[in-house]
Amino acid sequence: MPFSFSENLLIGGVVLVFSFFGLLKEQWFLANTRKGQRLTGWFGPARALWVLRVIFLTGMIFGALLAAGIIHPIQWD
Repeated sequence: MPFSFSENLLIGGVVLVFSFFGLLKEQWFLANTRKGQRLTGWFGPARALWVLRVIFLTGMIFGALLAAGIIHPIQWD
């Protein structure tokens, strides 16, 4: 195969894209999913938004680090 992706690049890129998309649709996520409604119930609407942002930003950071090869997943022999 002339062009191939490593697993780290593929998984990290997918996590990065999904986290970014989640960050763009944060209001929809809080209003229309059970997890978002649970966050809103636990923290209130304003704080739940910030908690969700931190979760998605953390996903973006770890996805980027994984795609860049800085962090590596556990590999069993």
